[in-house]
Amino acid sequence: MRTILIIIFLGLYGIVTLPLLLAIYIIGFFSKKKQYAWCKGFTACLCRGIMFLTGSTIDITGYENIPDETVLFVGNHRSIFDIVTLLFIINRPFGFVGKAEVTKWPYVNMVLSMLGGLFIDRSDNRKALKTILEGIALLKSGHSLLIFPEGTRNKKSTEPLPFKQGSLKLADKANVPIVPFSIRGTDDVFENNSFLNIKRSNIKVNFGKPVLLSTLASEDRKKSGSYVRDLVIQLLHK
Repeated sequence: MRTILIIIFLGLYGIVTLPLLLAIYIIGFFSKKKQYAWCKGFTACLCRGIMFLTGSTIDITGYENIPDETVLFVGNHRSIFDIVTLLFIINRPFGFVGKAEVTKWPYVNMVLSMLGGLFIDRSDNRKALKTILEGIALLKSGHSLLIFPEGTRNKKSTEPLPFKQGSLKLADKANVPIVPFSIRGTDDVFENNSFLNIKRSNIKVNFGKPVLLSTLASEDRKKSGSYVRDLVIQLLHK
């Protein structure tokens, strides 16, 4: 029943709001700031509706650890529903750094791009480097980003896969703090069942204290991927 309601909701929302989405796209030619504000409101309503229809609840811990300055959010990746959850609860400007494969979903690609998102093509080193440089520039300009350094959803273990070291260069080169976070329960919505059998879940999100890589000991900074992964694991077990 939940699946049917969500499909109907997404279909109607997509049809009814398509003119608004196109208007938001056009606004971007004149003001990226206004485009983001309108698109954030658009996605907040969408995510709120999806969350309500799944019947899921969210427990948030450590939200006060997020500083007012620009940050790179870094956490584990369990589900497609991670994106819905994080857009719903993080009430500040930020964009996702995702895989290039996401660009194959036109509607999703358009929305995430207007939110200041970036897409890394790991099959092409030159394109990947260009995207990393764009991300560094965005962070330096004051726009926070969020990345899942595992590179893909972890469907086998409760603990995150190894973090890709290059992912954290964004924070290192831009000299912005990393806010580690853990997320649990999102895969219980449908990945652990099936899309045709969506279930409610109690989702838990835990934000840790910010870490500035430049202040770490040289050994920890060289292995910042492992260092931040350990912080995320600690958050998962709290």
